[in-house]
Amino acid sequence: MPRSRGNMSVNHLFRADEIGVSKEANLDRLVRGFVQMSEGIATRWIQMPKGILVLLMVPDNPASGAIYIYDRVGREFYLISFDQGSDDTLTIPEFEDLLGEYHLLDCVSNSSLLESSIREPAQA
Repeated sequence: MPRSRGNMSVNHLFRADEIGVSKEANLDRLVRGFVQMSEGIATRWIQMPKGILVLLMVPDNPASGAIYIYDRVGREFYLISFDQGSDDTLTIPEFEDLLGEYHLLDCVSNSSLLESSIREPAQA
């Protein structure tokens, strides 16, 4: 059965230490640092033992959401992308639909599922 936004991919962004967060940082501080760097607001934040799923949005723009995963084991940040539609125009209801349709919590809780979907940035 085709999915509403086509295939999903996971795009590597950066390591936690690249945004100045120490290895011992608590998760609240880690996510706050990421949100501050992005100049957005975390409208949804799902914390699991192996990762965190965050929907970041531009303040006062209800159709500006982008989905991010933080891998707690590898201490890496990722952006969730879809073949169809923009990755940064999601609404909260769309996020909630995609959460189940694409089994996003499975990716966050199972690092092998996450790893199999990762796209590394293109080398210049």
